[in-house]
Amino acid sequence: MDVAGNNRKFDVIIIGGGSFGSVVANGLFMRDQTRSRRILLLEQGPFVLPEHVQNLPFMGADPGYRVPWVVRQGSDLNYAGLLYAIGGRSLTWGGWSPELLHDAHNDEMVGWPASVIADLQAKYFHDAGEQIGVNSTNDYVYGPLHSALRQQLLSNGPGGVFAALPLAELLDHAVVRAFERRHGAAPSDDQLRGFLNLPTGGATPRATLLDLLKLEAPLAVQATTETGIFPVNKFSSVPLLVQACRLASGEADGVGQVPDARKRLMVVPRCQVVELVTETQADNWIRVTGVRVVDTSGPDPVERTVDLAPPAPDGRQSAVVLALGTIETTRVALTTFQSSLAGRAAERMGKNLVAHLRSNLNIRVPRAAIAGVPAAGALQVSALFVKSKAQINGLDRYFHLQITASGLGRFGNESEAELFKKIPTLDHVSAMLEADDKTVVVTIRGIGEMVPQNPDSFVDLAKTPSDSEYNRPKAFVDFGDSRQPAGGSPQTQSDRLLWNAMDSFTDEVALVFANGHPFEIIKAAQGKTIPVPAGANAAQLAALHPHSARRDRLGTTHHEAGTMWMDASPANGVTNDFGRVHDTTNCYVAGPALYPTIGSPNPMLTGVALGRRTVDLLTDHVLPRASVFAAAAPWRALFDSTAKTFGTDWGRVSPDVANGFALINGEIVTYTNYEADGRSKDIGLLYYQREAFADFTLRLQFRILDAQSHNTGVFVRFRNPMIDPTPIIAQRIQDDGDAGSFQRNRAWGAVHSGFEVQIDDTAKGDARRDFYGIHPEPDGLRKNRTGAIYKIPAADSIPTGGVDAATQAYQPGPSLVPGRWYEYVIDVRADNYTVDLTDLASGVTTRTTTFQNTDPERGVALVGGQPAGYIGLQSYPNSTVAYRHIEIQP
Repeated sequence: MDVAGNNRKFDVIIIGGGSFGSVVANGLFMRDQTRSRRILLLEQGPFVLPEHVQNLPFMGADPGYRVPWVVRQGSDLNYAGLLYAIGGRSLTWGGWSPELLHDAHNDEMVGWPASVIADLQAKYFHDAGEQIGVNSTNDYVYGPLHSALRQQLLSNGPGGVFAALPLAELLDHAVVRAFERRHGAAPSDDQLRGFLNLPTGGATPRATLLDLLKLEAPLAVQATTETGIFPVNKFSSVPLLVQACRLASGEADGVGQVPDARKRLMVVPRCQVVELVTETQADNWIRVTGVRVVDTSGPDPVERTVDLAPPAPDGRQSAVVLALGTIETTRVALTTFQSSLAGRAAERMGKNLVAHLRSNLNIRVPRAAIAGVPAAGALQVSALFVKSKAQINGLDRYFHLQITASGLGRFGNESEAELFKKIPTLDHVSAMLEADDKTVVVTIRGIGEMVPQNPDSFVDLAKTPSDSEYNRPKAFVDFGDSRQPAGGSPQTQSDRLLWNAMDSFTDEVALVFANGHPFEIIKAAQGKTIPVPAGANAAQLAALHPHSARRDRLGTTHHEAGTMWMDASPANGVTNDFGRVHDTTNCYVAGPALYPTIGSPNPMLTGVALGRRTVDLLTDHVLPRASVFAAAAPWRALFDSTAKTFGTDWGRVSPDVANGFALINGEIVTYTNYEADGRSKDIGLLYYQREAFADFTLRLQFRILDAQSHNTGVFVRFRNPMIDPTPIIAQRIQDDGDAGSFQRNRAWGAVHSGFEVQIDDTAKGDARRDFYGIHPEPDGLRKNRTGAIYKIPAADSIPTGGVDAATQAYQPGPSLVPGRWYEYVIDVRADNYTVDLTDLASGVTTRTTTFQNTDPERGVALVGGQPAGYIGLQSYPNSTVAYRHIEIQP
């Protein structure tokens, strides 16, 4: 559908409404300052209500988990499946968000394009940390247990668990670096103690304070809550998408086909994309022209095509963003491009599949093992983070430990439940604070990186006809089985060696917390314990609880990445350094599928950072947009084509009137909200509310869309419509029969206290008023025509013969052509008004009217020595007109 002459096809189609698709949709929506694009987000799952499922039950629907791909028979993969819902895995993600290392000491970004690394480190890691909350302190994790465990871990010393990767080689905690960005200076020692929830004025050296902070868990949460209660607002992409949708709905001003055409963002759940629609250009590059979807919202699936908007004349163009999980993104890409990009990017799609190796060790230590905790009382919870590495086959390989701990009763065994899931009532809070915890349960989760470019690990299309859905092949997935004791490619064997090193390191850390005391290993799955004697070493620990028994099956982390990896060269990667598929003009990828290597961090922070970077590229260089209008001195812009001036400087008088104003493609567009039940079909008024003017020259451009229906106008020198009219103006409103209209709609104050420069080539007559005894008023009168000051006598023929006594000297301008831009220059000085109309296509200017005002109450310049005249635009029933480039010269 067209709105204001603009084709309202979608400029961006985002496939997947999970973690990263929602981030991209929100970013593109918020950065569209001229309201020049429409965004469609398609999600296969439903919309569910909670912000984070770990804390609240689902309401409204069950997203469900499903494995939509095929795995090799006998594979070690154990997928729980994709979470099908708006928000995706961000609904269940735990919040851990470390940053990839890349510096003189350590590098988890080998093979990443240099431009990407530079941008992430200079800007986007920080911006993503601000958005998801990792740049804030974990002020909800504190207390004697947390402080004591943190100190006990640090006191292990440089010759212990930090020998492989000294704390001195790590970046300062994100909260320290964010503080320096915000304030331009490093935090003081006491501010560092505040970050650590330590008393001010202590003697701990600054270097030690910084090292202690490096052990703080990098969690993506922004909240303070009671001790022991994890906040319910861990980062989720759902609030971002809801925020944008609410704004889009408010701007569209209604429900139905016509308001939907004005809507800048539409989210469609329960809609599966099966492939992209493409065309091959003359240069052999591929352009995506739309998507094929299966609508599953009804009883029977329906396949249809959704088109993208065509390229703009200035070279800008629409785009599609693949933001599904890594495996499904690869499936859609392979299905779409297997022929058109054969021998090019398609031959690499699906290779380089990587994820994380994960192990879990749960121990229960006596309270006495933790130095520095009080002898009695509740210990609450702790969350710590340790980064490390091992040399495998001459290369540094990275892993980290996520450590959670909780003081529990003698037989308690789940520290993560204490930290992440328990939301007691206020009564339970009091009871917990009074509890006398006898033991501390520590959960140590190891997360290790996989080697890239492993031929054992890949995504392909299933070859068996039965392994299809909607007549398209499913994905076929396999990983190198490094959890098995032997076999596989050199890369798979290397992963196995790293897993061994990570589990051995975990044993060393566990012994730090045991501190020489006897303790227990908790076999969580069986609910059994294994006693460990006092003074045990790492070898004994590994013998009592073999490493192989702690390892999760592959695929259980949901951290798949790499199959659409970035490389600046089309010969080496699948996408370029902004995630655009090589040899396509407009197909982009968002999310971990882009990573050349995965490192050990959870993909969330990096995925959000890359998504924000792609948003900036698309906004600044790719997607259609209107230019921002800049007035040249001595002119001053009243409307510069942006939402900033439209939304702040201009005010709408009567929101209950069906005739409104929208910002579309940098233009103010009038509309009638046909489907707004119960709204008045009266005139609407948008006025420059920031200030009034006395003498001025106003210049603006306008265009009509329909030769027969384009009634509108420009109001000048009317009184503030939000203030009650003067008694004389109020009486005129009454005498003209407009009192009832004024009570409902303050726009009528502009009609009677100022003057309207008309835009209407049909010179539509006023059905409510007589003209020399004729009712209704006939069409075609000069005083009602484009360029005239509305209703001011202009030598019109009268029924009794002759012409009326002209008060304005009117001369018709050029006939208005739909779609063509025209310009008004309206000069108002003292009591003198002139209007010049220019056809911008031909450059011909006509002075359409000259008028001298003799009314002491209407169109006055000053009241009490202060400017009193406001400027506004009219919307009229069933008329659509666009305005732009509004400027004034006092």
